[in-house]
Amino acid sequence: EVRLNIISNIEDVNAVIGVETLSQSLLPAVMDLAEDKQWRVRLSIIEHVPTIAEQLGLEVFDAKLASLCYTWLGDSVFTVREAAINNLKRLVVSFGTDWAAKSVVPRIVQLKEHTN
Repeated sequence: EVRLNIISNIEDVNAVIGVETLSQSLLPAVMDLAEDKQWRVRLSIIEHVPTIAEQLGLEVFDAKLASLCYTWLGDSVFTVREAAINNLKRLVVSFGTDWAAKSVVPRIVQLKEHTN
């Protein structure tokens, strides 16, 4: 719960500690919570990923968080999958359509074979 509270205030945390420290200290918690067994925890992380991505930048997002976003699209819980789609929409707004065409669309095409 403490980790979720810190993540939910990412903009304030970033202003205090900076991007480099943020990526080193916060990303492990995000990665851990992103795969939590409780779907509501995963949902909470998903909702904060666009803000985290904006704070860390496209390069760090692509290297560290993008694969999680695509994993959530195949989650066993519909609410998580739905939030993941909304998450991708927000990321496209932040990072642009060129990024979406190169990064998101190919991954979505791969998912057409997924059972969920």
